[in-house]
Amino acid sequence: MLNKDQKVFVLASVNYDISSQEEIKSMFDLGYEIHFKQLKNSSAGRKRILSFLNSSWINEEHIIIYYVNKEFATCGNIVDLLIETVFHHKGYDLYIHGRHIAYTNWIFYLGNLYWNKNLFKNFFEAFVAMIRNKDAVSINNSYTITEELYSQIDEKEILDPVRKSKNHIQEVLSVVDRFSIDVTFSTFLVLCDKWAKQIGSKIDVRFDQSKQIEHYSRYIEKTLELVPKTSKTTEIGYDNRTMSFHHQISSVKLVNSTDEMGVQCADLIASAIAFAYNNEEGKMEKFLKQIKVSKLFQLSNAQSLWPTDDVSPKALGLEKGEGINPLDFLIHNFPQAFKD
Repeated sequence: MLNKDQKVFVLASVNYDISSQEEIKSMFDLGYEIHFKQLKNSSAGRKRILSFLNSSWINEEHIIIYYVNKEFATCGNIVDLLIETVFHHKGYDLYIHGRHIAYTNWIFYLGNLYWNKNLFKNFFEAFVAMIRNKDAVSINNSYTITEELYSQIDEKEILDPVRKSKNHIQEVLSVVDRFSIDVTFSTFLVLCDKWAKQIGSKIDVRFDQSKQIEHYSRYIEKTLELVPKTSKTTEIGYDNRTMSFHHQISSVKLVNSTDEMGVQCADLIASAIAFAYNNEEGKMEKFLKQIKVSKLFQLSNAQSLWPTDDVSPKALGLEKGEGINPLDFLIHNFPQAFKD
């Protein structure tokens, strides 16, 4: 989550039939698997990449992508796991009107622009270590650094709920695992939801080998088991930020990308976007700029988890405050899933 050389995570999904995949494959005219990392190292390879990224195959009918600022996502995890828990115990819904998004942006901007940057970095790293290790040493270290940061800043009310979350930390840690703050599965579910709504039916997913998705495959199966067959699909969330429950996934198959041209296309697209964001001060400046002006960066349906300077409910599309709190919905309808 805090790799300084990979600051942006990208998950790309495509929907090409077999005929379309063959046509795309012919554009590269290679006798082996298509890899962005290999192609970008030669002039001919870069031309092939740019030809594809500016082709008619790059459109909203065939592609949905999700890109994430990982440092911002870490702020979001602090809000979701620590701050939301404190507010929940006070009877306050942090998700209505996008309050959680506003809070995430406040921490991100204050930490990067006004607070001690090294201490803010340590604060992030200690939080991640605490969630992943869940031991007394990492817990103590995380809250020690939190107190140190708190003592140095003027905006104490922003960080105060993090301090107070220490009273609930065992509750938080009891329901997380080493992948809980990883964004792979959450972005995967969003893309699946978008595809199901675009296509108008449940979807079959082919996914490159992934420890995160393999880890959560049991969740997908158990979710379907929890929902009675007669139950209708419900939109949970607020205003324009909702997802269907239960999820509209018919099957997930982990495959070897060597045998799946569709997966190779998705990987190429994701790699191109990640390269453009993660190498802004690196080599191949011309190639980087060419990627950024390609059709790939003009897709209107791209999803993102990214900082913004306008966190008003109206700007976020959450001014009505209408909908269902996802956590309340799950606990109310499936209490058996949340028992020890």
